[in-house]
Amino acid sequence: MIAAVALLLWPHPLHPQLVDCLVAEVNGRALTLTDIRILRDFSSGPGSRPGSPPRTLRENLEEAIDRRVVIELVREDIEVTEQEADELLARWKDRWNAGQWQERLAAYGLQEEALRPYLEEMIRYVKIIDLRFSREIEINLPEIESYYEDVYVPSERAAGREPKPLVDASADLEARIKSEKAGQQVSAWVRSLRAQAEVRIIDRCLEQAK
Repeated sequence: MIAAVALLLWPHPLHPQLVDCLVAEVNGRALTLTDIRILRDFSSGPGSRPGSPPRTLRENLEEAIDRRVVIELVREDIEVTEQEADELLARWKDRWNAGQWQERLAAYGLQEEALRPYLEEMIRYVKIIDLRFSREIEINLPEIESYYEDVYVPSERAAGREPKPLVDASADLEARIKSEKAGQQVSAWVRSLRAQAEVRIIDRCLEQAK
């Protein structure tokens, strides 16, 4: 398949020359540069992650591939309701003011309804992860104590704060450890699925966006 075929060419302040091309294939299903730009431009915004740098196209591409791999290989019949999609759409819109949101829609020549496939794929992915990793992760006291000494105390002092006593911080630290462990389990599982999938990334297409 030809990697870079110009499909769209729109002059607009957001994207002075918006050219579409095939940026990746997952088990034969295409992801285009426009798909990745839409995910970047609509799912993140000024209020999404205060103080953090903007998400790159490469980061959005890798996440989109992970979602597609999980959905393709797990093949669970996961329903996404209209209400769930509407709620996620509302969270996307809340990150922008009304003018910014309409400007983004206009840049792609889209109506909000055209975002639904992206919303549904994100929700379906989260549901699959929740179903597979719903078991409670058990944390023991030595783990909390080690995290307190090795991670929590140094980070608090580096930030110029006095660390709380272990007894006061333990509940928060337990939640942090569980979250980190869950994230590690999910990442390892997704990597194992991705190794089974046929994934092709066309860097030449991605470079057009730079």
